[in-house]
Amino acid sequence: MSFMDTTNERIEMLNALNSRYEMFIEQLKLVEQQLSELVLFDEELKMIKEMKNQEIMAPIGKSVFAPVHLRDEKLLVDVGAGYFVRKNIDETKSVIKEQRASLEGFKIQVTAEIDNIGKELQNLII
Repeated sequence: MSFMDTTNERIEMLNALNSRYEMFIEQLKLVEQQLSELVLFDEELKMIKEMKNQEIMAPIGKSVFAPVHLRDEKLLVDVGAGYFVRKNIDETKSVIKEQRASLEGFKIQVTAEIDNIGKELQNLII
């Protein structure tokens, strides 16, 4: 095998690893964004629970809100595949907790993969 073949193979491997690295970085950003949204949503649920029998502004579209009177704590929660289930705020917070745990686990996996790819890249460069 010639020097040129080895160099080309290394360049191809570097490019492939770099592409995978960038893909995992994007996944990590999405997971972190989703986690932030869940934390914010959890805080909003706390506020809603305290505002029972009051009026709030609920989003109904892009930058459009409607006044809504909160009569009870029952919410419609999307449980997947287009199915919605009535849950009270505490039950909804439990769903959020499960989602956060799942995302945290995925974040650990993605971070580990990023670390592994980083090590592989370092080994190829050295």
